[in-house]
Amino acid sequence: MTRLVLRRPHTHAGKALQAGDRIDVEATTADWLIAHGVAAPDAVPPKTEPEPADPKPDLPRSQRKEPKP
Repeated sequence: MTRLVLRRPHTHAGKALQAGDRIDVEATTADWLIAHGVAAPDAVPPKTEPEPADPKPDLPRSQRKEPKP
């Protein structure tokens, strides 16, 4: 799938979209939309969920000394 940004209003899959909306389409559809000035490649990658922070970061382990016999 190719992610595009619409340059002008467009109906895609029966849904009316406005300029600035982002859509994911097949490569051939993307080529057609770009060639006809309807859309442009999306320069902004989609947002991803940040990975959760490790609640307990690796802390140095203290060494235990064994009692002398």
